Amino acid sequence: MREEAFSADVSELTKERAKTLLSSELVRTLGIELESMSPDTVTVSMSMSGKHNSIETGHGGAIFSLADEAFALDSNRGNDVWVALSCNIVYHRPVKGKLITATSRKVSGTANHALYEVIIKDGERHVATFQGLSVRLDPSRA
Repeated sequence: MREEAFSADVSELTKERAKTLLSSELVRTLGIELESMSPDTVTVSMSMSGKHNSIETGHGGAIFSLADEAFALDSNRGNDVWVALSCNIVYHRPVKGKLITATSRKVSGTANHALYEVIIKDGERHVATFQGLSVRLDPSRA
């Protein structure tokens, strides 16, 4: 992971949490990389090499996984642990390029729930939109 992917105003705690999330076996297997993290957005990328379906376009599961990682990184800032409660994705057009990106931003939130939108792009083409609803885990129940 490149240290320059983090903007200067991202806390050390958030950086450490991001490094932990990005070290998971699935993230490493898929080759997901952090492109940028600021207080407002997170962008991750993934090569599409080896991630095509039977009609030679980007596999929906790979696209979903990239968006889910952007969502996880964005929702897990600070001290609390947040997990997905519900996620959905809309595929607008097929992925045909070699590299895709997913950019997450928080849409709204309360003390215990937050909604995120993730825009997935193939170059400049908007190919999918993912929405994730996260819930804060109660630390007393961990």
